[in-house]
Amino acid sequence: MTLKRILISLGGLILILALAFILYMYPFYHFFFTVENTVIDKDLTVLSGAGNSGLLVTDSAVVVIDTKMSSMAEKLYMLAREKAGNKKIIVINTHFHGDHVNGNKLYKGCPIYIGGYDNAFLAKQIDAKNRPTMLVKDSLTLLLGNETLTMYNLGQGHTFDDMVVYLQNRKVLFTGDLVFNHINPALFKDGGTNIEKWEAILKMIPNRWEIKTVVPGHGLPGGPNMITEQEKYFEDMQTAASQPDKASEVKARYKEWRDMPTMASTSRTIDFIREK
Repeated sequence: MTLKRILISLGGLILILALAFILYMYPFYHFFFTVENTVIDKDLTVLSGAGNSGLLVTDSAVVVIDTKMSSMAEKLYMLAREKAGNKKIIVINTHFHGDHVNGNKLYKGCPIYIGGYDNAFLAKQIDAKNRPTMLVKDSLTLLLGNETLTMYNLGQGHTFDDMVVYLQNRKVLFTGDLVFNHINPALFKDGGTNIEKWEAILKMIPNRWEIKTVVPGHGLPGGPNMITEQEKYFEDMQTAASQPDKASEVKARYKEWRDMPTMASTSRTIDFIREK
């Protein structure tokens, strides 16, 4: 076989592999980057696409919860500016991952809150132009006229310092990535993922607040049962990790939960637990 034919064959093989990879990844990326708006009420909208973001219009300010990334971040910012008019904009990041903070740079001069991470850790994880300006070590309440909003740093779970946002009058809880709605969760040891502590947080949440609506980090908003489903997911994965003969049964139970190719699946969760 001549060199030319070898190169043509290799090129064809690479093209086939590339197309196969694209077909494999497309369903998730289409889901992940599709922007849909869920209107909770006339002043509260949840915007999906690379994670959920909240846009709350109050008497005294517009609040943006998680700022997205890339072009979706710009669309969210333009909508926030439009809604704000002369009101100030307040930004809240539930945690440090890029799909939740990479739009921060657009909100110049606005207060940007995040959980009480170590400053040196944040400096490594978030570039200077997107870095939050205010750390919430425990909790912080904002009185916004027609809504009372409280940020709670719940500590280590999905990351080292996960923050939830509770809207008291609406009884809405933004959980960040502590809850994935029927999606296998992304787990990162270096980022602080601790499943035992995560489970403890999920057990605590329903007893701490009266909740009508849960806005997860990824997936559609829904009722508080979403929290117990996430807790049960981890409980079942712990069983599969410790009792290999039950792994197939557990995986089958969650076959409708969406994978994140190369990042998250039932198998990855089980392996993560085994490797702790």
